[in-house]
Order: sequence, then C-alpha cells, then structure tokens
Amino acid sequence: MELNSKINELINSGKDVINLTVGEPNYYEPSNAAHVAIEAINEHFTHYTSTPGILSLRQAIVKKLKEDNQLDFSADQIVVSNGGKQALYNTLAVLLNEGDEVLIPTPAWPSYASQVELLDGVPKEIPLSEDTGFKLTPDLLEKNCSPKTKLIILNSPSNPTGATYTSAEFKALVPIIEKHKLLVISDEIYEKLVYDMDYVSPLNVSQYIRENSILINGFSKAFGMTGWRIGYTAAPIEVSKKIAAFQSQTTANINSIAQKAAEVALANFEIQHVAELKRNRDILFKAIQEDTDMSLDDCPNGAFYLFPNIKGLIGKTYGGQEVHNSQDFCHILLKEAGIGITPGDVFDAPNNVRISYAKDLQTIKTVRDRLISFFEGEN
Repeated sequence: MELNSKINELINSGKDVINLTVGEPNYYEPSNAAHVAIEAINEHFTHYTSTPGILSLRQAIVKKLKEDNQLDFSADQIVVSNGGKQALYNTLAVLLNEGDEVLIPTPAWPSYASQVELLDGVPKEIPLSEDTGFKLTPDLLEKNCSPKTKLIILNSPSNPTGATYTSAEFKALVPIIEKHKLLVISDEIYEKLVYDMDYVSPLNVSQYIRENSILINGFSKAFGMTGWRIGYTAAPIEVSKKIAAFQSQTTANINSIAQKAAEVALANFEIQHVAELKRNRDILFKAIQEDTDMSLDDCPNGAFYLFPNIKGLIGKTYGGQEVHNSQDFCHILLKEAGIGITPGDVFDAPNNVRISYAKDLQTIKTVRDRLISFFEGEN
C-alpha cells in the first residue's frame, strides 16, 4: 500500500505510470447492487443492524455456499465483517492463545503473519517455491508441525502467486492435518477468479476439515467492491458465536447500506470478468516467458497476479542501473518503463515480483510493449 501511494503521487503529478501494485480489480460493483444501495439510503436504512449482519444477507450467503461450493451452513454460522481482513482478524482473535503456532505457507499475504503477531500467536512460515508450483506438500506440512501448532492458513487461489489447489492436492494434506488435529482457516477471497480448472475448497475434501475450518470470503475481488468493505466468515456454530461476540466489542455491525448491496451482488456475479482476466493473464504470461529476462514457467490458475522470478536479473544493468534485488528491479522498472509492480520481499519471496493484471485490455497491451522495450534496452 505504501508503494501504491508513491506511484499514485507520481501519476497525480503527471507522470506516465501504470500501477500494477494494488490487489484491486478494474471493474465495479454490479449496477443493480449500486441501485439497491441508493434505495437503502432513500428509505433510511441507515441505523444499526444485528452484529453478525442482516438475516437476509446471511441467508443469501448460506445459499451461495450451498449452490456454489456444496457446503451446508446455517445463517447462525455466518458473520459479516468489515472486509475479509476483519473476518480474518476476528477468527484469529477467538482461536489463538499466547504462543500458539500458526502455519503460513509463503509467499503469502503479509497480513497473515502480522495479525498472528498482534494476537500474541507465533507465525511459522513454510517457504514454498516454483518447484512445487508454490503449493504446500504433505512432507513440508509434516516437517513444520509441532506440539504448539494450532492452525494452518490455506489460501487458494493464492495472493501473490495465483497458485490454485486441486482436490487431489488438498486431499494429500488431510492425513497430516488430522494427525496433528489442526484447525484450518481457508481464505477463499479469490474463489470465483479461477481459470482452466474448477475451484475446490479444502472444506469439500474432508469431513474433518469441514468440521474444523473457518471459511473466509468477501466481495472485494469477485464483485469489484473493495471500498464497500464486506467480508464474512462461515464457521462451526460455537466459533461463529465467539466471532460475533468479539466483533460486537470492536465494530459491531458493518455498514447497513453495504449489506443491502452485498445481498443483491451475490446473485449477480458478472462471469465475463473471468474471461477478461484470463485474456490479460495470457498476454502478459507470454510476454514474460518469451521477451523478458524474468522466469515464469507455470501459468497460474487463479486470482489476478503473475509472480515471476527475477533471480536471473541480479547483476544485470537496465538504463545504466544495476539490479541487486527485487526492490532495485521494481524501482528501475518504474523509472525506466513507467510500470509499478510489487517486490516479492513483501510476501517473503525476495527473488520474485508480483504483477497485477486486473486492468483493461489496452493497458495490458501497453504494459506488454513497455516490458519488451525495457528488456531490449539491457546493457
């Protein structure tokens, strides 16, 4: 977010910069959801609601989980929060005691570890690599479990890698998760943005995981509603009650108007966004593979990020500037090509960079052309 702010300052000062740092789609909320929000204001639906969210929205989420994910929940198991970030924090707050270990496969969204630390837990990172497609393997999971390990955070599709697990890959982890009696937090915020395969939740592959998981999702990515701040948890009833009680002492209910919009948005996902993002992914993936010094062997199946390796760039010069690390490369690319991307250090992957392709087609083509020109100018 700090880098995003700096890039926006450059843009506002008139610099020709394309910002590919922020994890935000380039489309907007469904139009009928916006209209319903306006109606809610006009009808003065502007007072407190119940802390876990209005019943009709929670029922709509239950319906979505049943129809889209084949998961059975009741409305009492749903708590609607101020974005997926609060949903995650609520969950960790009610589950963690001081010293509890939380397994975090990395590269990962940096808020995972930070929130665990805020709550006196111990984040235990499991470094992944391109060798496994940035996916956790049973051996890696087993090696990182200890008597203090309480839960694991799974994120599929992944931010920042786009890695998306198959049913078989999740099933392979089940015996270790059961053996160590781990709780599972399944961050499914990108579930609708999946390409060339079907989405699978870890809750679908095992009764144990289904009964010992907290599913986290929201409206930011799939529905283009980042600023509306709507996320939710679906959890075992006793956990859900504690999440609601915790939230009642922090924010209480989320924005009443946003809840009305979310209820309508759920039934109006615009499927063309998936095709547009896949097209963008393919354009940049091809350019990175064929026309740059970056390395990207596998095309990710989800989210809207590419996560190429830049280890081969170390020691090379571009525009007369030598690359020593991913931060150097990002600064040079910004200065020389007007492209803003995120250094992998942020995600505990110093040899990689994250590139968001959630842009319109013309912008993606411009990025492709600038990347090709930039690497042609290597000296």
